[in-house]
Amino acid sequence: MKEWEITDQEIKLTEKLLLPEGAHFSEDAKNVLRCWHSTDVAACPGSGKTTVLLAKLKLLADRMPFANGAGICVLSHTNVAVDEIKKRLSSYADKLLRYPNYIGTIQSFIDKFVTMPYLRNIAGQRVQAVDDFTYAQYVVNQMQKHRKYNSLNFMIETKLKTSTQFKTKIEYVQRLYIGNDGALYMEKQKRALAGSDKESTKRYKEILDNLLKKEGIIRYKDAYAYAKAAVDDLSETYTDLFSARFKYIFIDEYQDCDEIQRQAMDAIFNSTRCTVMKIGDSDQAIYNSSQDRTPDWIPQVGFLPIMTSNRYSQEIADVICNLKKDKTNIITSVGKTGIKPVLLVFDTESIGKVIGGYISVLEKKELFDENGIYKVIGAVKKESLAGLKVGDYWSEFDASAKKQEEYNYWILLDGIIVNLLEGKLYKAEGIVRKLLCRIFHYTEITNSESGKEFSVVTIKKFLDSEYKDEYRQWISELSKVRPIDRKTIDCLMRQRINELFKMNGLESDDVFKKLPNYFLDGDVIVDQDKKIEKNVFIDPLRGRRIKFDTVHGVKGETHDATLYLETEQNGASDLSRILPYYGIGKVKASNLYDYSRKLAYVGMSRPKKLLCVAMKGETYEKGEKVFVGDWEIIDLRT
Repeated sequence: MKEWEITDQEIKLTEKLLLPEGAHFSEDAKNVLRCWHSTDVAACPGSGKTTVLLAKLKLLADRMPFANGAGICVLSHTNVAVDEIKKRLSSYADKLLRYPNYIGTIQSFIDKFVTMPYLRNIAGQRVQAVDDFTYAQYVVNQMQKHRKYNSLNFMIETKLKTSTQFKTKIEYVQRLYIGNDGALYMEKQKRALAGSDKESTKRYKEILDNLLKKEGIIRYKDAYAYAKAAVDDLSETYTDLFSARFKYIFIDEYQDCDEIQRQAMDAIFNSTRCTVMKIGDSDQAIYNSSQDRTPDWIPQVGFLPIMTSNRYSQEIADVICNLKKDKTNIITSVGKTGIKPVLLVFDTESIGKVIGGYISVLEKKELFDENGIYKVIGAVKKESLAGLKVGDYWSEFDASAKKQEEYNYWILLDGIIVNLLEGKLYKAEGIVRKLLCRIFHYTEITNSESGKEFSVVTIKKFLDSEYKDEYRQWISELSKVRPIDRKTIDCLMRQRINELFKMNGLESDDVFKKLPNYFLDGDVIVDQDKKIEKNVFIDPLRGRRIKFDTVHGVKGETHDATLYLETEQNGASDLSRILPYYGIGKVKASNLYDYSRKLAYVGMSRPKKLLCVAMKGETYEKGEKVFVGDWEIIDLRT
């Protein structure tokens, strides 16, 4: 591969384009900018790896077109790269976002270039993924048409007679699946309905096979199950095409790839024939749960580190580096600020003082910027779980609260567009239901059966029951409409939503006139006085907006100040499990210990200025000596 020579002048121009005035790339970041061969890049939190990736794309765009019509490929788990290119490299966007380049999600890439071609080869026709309800209709129809499926039909009817959860056969069939052991299971049930050798299981598998080969359909969720077989079936001739088309491949957040995604990337891209850069931080792999068996990504020998953080102070870096698996020091460009991380120690009687204690620390450290980002986060929010949860610190916390983006029409619309462009009709349809839920909320239309507001699940049942043909025609139009852009999709959505409301008996020429301005704000500036935003605590001293969230919810974010709450799961707390990484006790062989370490590492590396941790007195007393010196201790028990 050609090693481009990057001059100091080019780096200066790129810094001027992408960095704040007077800021510069660290030396380890410059090493990555100057590297054009296959390697891994290990980047610590706050290292600015997204900006480094944008800088590399800018440098490549300056050198396009490449020989033989080759292009670049940028893959991640979200479409953040596309958004950042449009926002920060706007003058290069047309060049970077068109053929032969590919910038999108890892899974959409695998679906498009690996899984669907494989299924098309098996079926001898184009294969379409459909929703669970449609698929279940096909399955039930097959059972009723052919006597050979009587055993399966009988088993389902017998189960239905004793079920209080399902009313119809279609509802029941929607939840069936084949487990890794080949047995027939019902979702959310551990015990198999029928073993792999049972007649009903064999017949169910036969129906699935027939639907694929004869009807050319699969369920959306089954596409992933076919991915491994598809990867194993890839021919060298086919994979050679990718190494010819893409000369530079960047895989971001690589630590969050599962085993099949890693195998697919390795099979598709030959790192000796094209440049493959895997970028990530194995210590931030929190999307593979504690039950997941996917091994941690270990960067290859000779990897390039970016261990200079531009986010937090050296005081914060010094306490979180113990949570790195290799305990490597993190050097910060900010340096020492004189503000130590703060430990708020509480007990059962004083847990109600934790949020007030956090606000007092913000006051003491003079952190009261009206535009500041102040967050309170925890690992466990689920109310049904036993033990300490985020909601125990603030009774108003709502574990089921909707995400911010659900409060704006245009953000939801853009989500529909992104998924349509990626061929993910099922995801686009899910966002359509979210949008309808919001509009039903604002027009005060509730579920007549329950008297409650619609959810994405109940609104699907409502649409299938009352407007099945019309709604499916609507989604079908979405899949075919061209061009896929804001103007076209907005026009279609408004037209169909108004038709739906007229069918529902709402007297209005345009339902959108009944919606609040902030929901339709094209600049996505939400008026907080007019919208009740859940999980935001307004502190009584200065009116700071303190947002409650989960660790997963804030990954990738930067805050002014973060309060990390101790929570409990499986009979112990996350903070008690990380004490061994500070030298108190031994790390147990449970995956949960390593998972707790990663969660704490991600959560505690969010703040720029102040890190606070709320810790139970009993946990603190186990490891009191490790907190002396590096932490400011505030005991709320006194």
